[in-house]
Amino acid sequence: MKFSKDWPKLKNQTFTTIRKRGNRYQLGRTYTIVSPSETFRAKLVSRETLKKSEISDGLARKDANCTRIELLKILEKWYGKEFDDFEILYLRREATK
Repeated sequence: MKFSKDWPKLKNQTFTTIRKRGNRYQLGRTYTIVSPSETFRAKLVSRETLKKSEISDGLARKDANCTRIELLKILEKWYGKEFDDFEILYLRREATK
């Protein structure tokens, strides 16, 4: 799972990411998280479906450290203005060995 930048949330034990809804990410699976400066493993512990209208300013600040408007612009850049079928993924960082 790639991240475009070193988001502050990636330093947390648990963190979220908003992605295009689909079957790509499976609950209970462990994924390799790749940011520009770090690679680690994290387990998908929960997921919820989400529409643009359900993205609050609080969620935007927690997930992307930005306002709702800024997050919507980011999502529209990645998925197009018409796309409105997202999921919020909750991941837990795994301990390094």
